[in-house]
Amino acid sequence: MNPYLGLKYAHILIAIVALGTGAAVGILVGFFGEEATHGAFVLRLSRKLLHWVVLPGYALMLVTGMWLGHVADLLDARWTEWAMNAWGAGALMLALMTKSLRRQIKVWETEGPSSPHFHRAALLGRCYGSGAALVILVILGLMVLKPA
Repeated sequence: MNPYLGLKYAHILIAIVALGTGAAVGILVGFFGEEATHGAFVLRLSRKLLHWVVLPGYALMLVTGMWLGHVADLLDARWTEWAMNAWGAGALMLALMTKSLRRQIKVWETEGPSSPHFHRAALLGRCYGSGAALVILVILGLMVLKPA
């Protein structure tokens, strides 16, 4: 098998698993994070999924993407530079989202889901998650369209 194609396959597979799980986490927290019965469980499960699947997958996407760029001699292309810079913004959004989720869990356990502090942390988490999703869409657009 061509090493480039194998690496590209791994890169896309990692992206599907990590980003799909990230989207599922957003949906779970959005729909069930404030539910009185199962909300605490959903929040803790979402934190585990973020730490075990989404964040390592996001890092592996950078590694495999840079490796692909090296193998295909694309690291000097303008669109790859833009994508790597956007990756940094996405990493910041994911870090802030993770911090917000940790805060949601803490406030849930101390004050409950009806607390204004919980709602603020949940809103911030949604904003950071949406920011990460926007960055990922920009990177995807750069990879598919390859502008400049």
